[in-house]
Amino acid sequence: MTSLAADLDTGLDAVRRKDYEAAFAQFRPLAEQGEADAQVNLGNLFMRGWGVKQDYATAFDWYQKAANQNHPIAQGKLGMLHYYGLGTVQDSEAAAKWFRLAADRGVSAAQSVLGNLYAQGDGVTKDLVQAFFWLTLAFEFGDQDALRVRGEIAPQMTPGEIGEALGKVDEWNRDRGIPDPGSAPEPAAAAAEPPTEAPATRSKAAAQAVRKRH
Repeated sequence: MTSLAADLDTGLDAVRRKDYEAAFAQFRPLAEQGEADAQVNLGNLFMRGWGVKQDYATAFDWYQKAANQNHPIAQGKLGMLHYYGLGTVQDSEAAAKWFRLAADRGVSAAQSVLGNLYAQGDGVTKDLVQAFFWLTLAFEFGDQDALRVRGEIAPQMTPGEIGEALGKVDEWNRDRGIPDPGSAPEPAAAAAEPPTEAPATRSKAAAQAVRKRH
């Protein structure tokens, strides 16, 4: 194990012990050196106010740095912050863009939220084929709630539309060499949570999906 990886693991151990000041001391220098996992975890500390004063704007900045390195968890976090307007302006279209990037990398939480956004037409043009596609992927990656939402939109679709969505699922898995989606690991990072209530301007169903998964 490299020194960098060891320092990151030390920080994660501190988070598990709820020694957030020690975690901050480990993550901060690594994040400043450009280590993406450390940037995500440092963002999580600022997001939740663990060991530091809660600061959504600073969390956004650290997630942005990691997302610029194509870190899928950071991309999903940026989607959530844009969706709620935390640390940045509220922008559903920008949120959908970041959720899409994370979803494309196999993050089931982002896939499920993106499916909800397509089902509601929130930040994207309403498209039940896309919604069914992303919700199916999320379920195959272990998100049980995605199956419930998929069942709610299925009666609104034709058999042809459902077949089209399932064909997209097969193509997505084939392109990524995933014979058994349930066995594909999801990128790991310490989880941060959004506020418990969604702003009134947010779509209720989509907002619930974001709250549950981020």
